[in-house]
Amino acid sequence: MLKLYHSPGSNSTRILWLLEELGADREVVMVKYPRDDGSEADPRNPHPHGFTPALEHEGQLVSETAAIALYLTDLYPNAQVGVPVGHALRGAYLTWLFYQVGLTEPLVYMKGQGLLAQDQAMRGLNESMMRHIRHTLQRGPYLHGPRFTAADILFMSLFEIARPLLGDCPVIDAYLARANRPARQRALALDRCVAVRPCASS
Repeated sequence: MLKLYHSPGSNSTRILWLLEELGADREVVMVKYPRDDGSEADPRNPHPHGFTPALEHEGQLVSETAAIALYLTDLYPNAQVGVPVGHALRGAYLTWLFYQVGLTEPLVYMKGQGLLAQDQAMRGLNESMMRHIRHTLQRGPYLHGPRFTAADILFMSLFEIARPLLGDCPVIDAYLARANRPARQRALALDRCVAVRPCASS
């Protein structure tokens, strides 16, 4: 069985949403997240730095959000939340997954910390990135046109948190309105539940 190490309100909530979309049987283990106050990582968490998400499956450990998303969607191809090997959209799917974690999320973080104001090159890259995302979503409704995928889960989750940093953008607002999916509502309910007390996760 899949075992997700999860901390409420962290990036692992995205994986809870994905697991709900996949209809996957799993165990959710709530762990403490290391904080800036110097609190130590939870010793039960197998992530090498104590972060979440971390996923165990049949003796394998997968960490990092995009890697877990790819692992899970390849494991459940019939759910059609990923794109299988050989499909015409496979390259685009892989690109958007790693574009999110490798470029978009770091640049959003830099903007939130005020670091882009100090770096003209990174500021220009951020503007180019957002133009590319807006242009893609204008053809929408999702990153892959009509097909909703795990890449959308990653982007929607990030943009919802970072919305105040993105300025006036009707395209992003319309995109986020499409995030209100039944699977996401179930994941958020579970996230709130385990934040208060242990509860059933499947």
